[in-house]
Amino acid sequence: MPNDTATPTAVIELDTSSDLDAAADTTEARPEADSEGAPVPSKAGVLEDKHPAELIVGDNVRENFRLEDYPEYTESIREHGVKEPIWAIRMPDGRLVVRNGQVRTLTALAFEQESVPVRITDFDPTVDAKEAEILRVFDQITTNRYVPLTEGDIAGGIALALELGASPTRIGKALQRKRADVNLAGKIGASRTARGLIDSRQLDFEQAAILAEYEILGDTDAVQELLNVARGHFHYTAKRIAADREEQRAFLTAALPYAELGCGVLTGDHPEVADGPELVPATDILDGDGAAIGREHIRADPEAWLVWLELDEHQDVVERDTGAIVDSSTVDWQTAGSADRTPREGLRHADEVERRDRWLVEFWLPAEQLDTRGWRRGCKDTDDPVDVDVDEADNAVSDEASAQMRAAAEAKAAAENREAERQARRRVRELNKQGEAAKETRVEFLVLYLKRKTAPPNAWKFIAQALATNSTLLGESYALENAFKLLGLDGGSWRRHELLEAIESAKPPRCLVIVLALVLGAYEKRTGRDCWRFTDKGVEHYMRFLTEIGHQLSPVERVAAGELDYKTIDLENPVQTIDLDQAAEPNEATDLAQAA
Repeated sequence: MPNDTATPTAVIELDTSSDLDAAADTTEARPEADSEGAPVPSKAGVLEDKHPAELIVGDNVRENFRLEDYPEYTESIREHGVKEPIWAIRMPDGRLVVRNGQVRTLTALAFEQESVPVRITDFDPTVDAKEAEILRVFDQITTNRYVPLTEGDIAGGIALALELGASPTRIGKALQRKRADVNLAGKIGASRTARGLIDSRQLDFEQAAILAEYEILGDTDAVQELLNVARGHFHYTAKRIAADREEQRAFLTAALPYAELGCGVLTGDHPEVADGPELVPATDILDGDGAAIGREHIRADPEAWLVWLELDEHQDVVERDTGAIVDSSTVDWQTAGSADRTPREGLRHADEVERRDRWLVEFWLPAEQLDTRGWRRGCKDTDDPVDVDVDEADNAVSDEASAQMRAAAEAKAAAENREAERQARRRVRELNKQGEAAKETRVEFLVLYLKRKTAPPNAWKFIAQALATNSTLLGESYALENAFKLLGLDGGSWRRHELLEAIESAKPPRCLVIVLALVLGAYEKRTGRDCWRFTDKGVEHYMRFLTEIGHQLSPVERVAAGELDYKTIDLENPVQTIDLDQAAEPNEATDLAQAA
């Protein structure tokens, strides 16, 4: 049998009766229909003694069990036999299919028991096949047992029930679980990898659900990266992967109009440095009349052209309604998120615009097609040959060769410079993307952390240093709004009143937590996605404090903390830039206990 030695993370153990006569005489009161109108058959049946070999172990929520993992339980069955009746369904063909009692049946077979008590109920043909499976799952999860199901097994059962059509509300009521937990378990249950990681306690439920989503999508690269990353960097890595996938979708969306036109879409390295057939940019081509290639040439024969798209490091500011590009200097950015704020004279409200990706587009033509079309590269024509003597000819050849060599060297240098600029733009784009993922992860950490009733011991020193260094810190723009977010509030002037009421009713230790949130909110305002670009002593102080309270810094955060040079970050595997063996894992159990 498969190995499963994991201890379940959360089980509900109910007392079971060992009185066979009582078990035989007792029937469980169950409604004729549940809240959704689904039939609920009675478990009442007849109690008979059967040889375990007569029983068929059918589908079961439990997928893994080893006798040697539960020696006390199995030895009791060896010594005393099975005391708690096994529940079996008598099928129309006479087969006895075990509904509950898989472990007892397998243990009795292993120890060659001659007889086991079986409570037998007849198959109900009036119940729909899918509904019968849903009821089986509910019964097998909720039945009292000495050997509890693992959370991975329960998640698998919930996923099956969802697939069969049971609603999260119905499942939550049947299994006494919150709807959100049911949805989370449903994601995990659909992934065998995630179920195993839950049972081995390598991932928590939220992490396993994230991994399961990528496995279900068939994104093996994402799954492998999440499996290999240190747990303290899991959420940051997951957000960075999500940003990568979002960028890939944006690329496909941007490329679609050109593909529909008939152009081929280039991927991978830039055409100037990529291996393969030589390509010539449209900007370097002249037609038969010596005119530059324009859009009309491309529209006339789009299938001949290849298009290269690259996301610019800068974004366009556009009107939300029309998509028209606007000058960012004409926007009063102080009004963002506040519909009741009036923009300064001559400026528009920030909520009227949004930032959108800007794509750089280049068209390329295979070099072999130039002669076919009667086109040529856009270089200066050479003079017609003239009659010269031998010495002059030699000198002319030498001069021409030197000129060609210089031109080739200049072209190579120019290409290298363009590639360096492209790589620099890519680094900016990737680090900004990492910065956004780091910010989201950091804010989530702080929102949870600031639910605590008491501040950490080093909070006093951190606050005192922050205010002594910058006495106007709490008055900086949007500092208070950021603090509201960290405290789980939405922001706005009316939230200030709510915060004051919370302070009024809070005990002194909680008041210090609120003061800490105000300082952290001010620093968080300074710490944008591009924090890796700037040197800010306050942000460095902020990052050091986050490390002290258990937040693991991402590479871009370590750049902001003054610990790394952004040029050393591996864009493909950024967390590998950090010496993970030296990175301290956050004390999650302590933090959550204090937060409660």
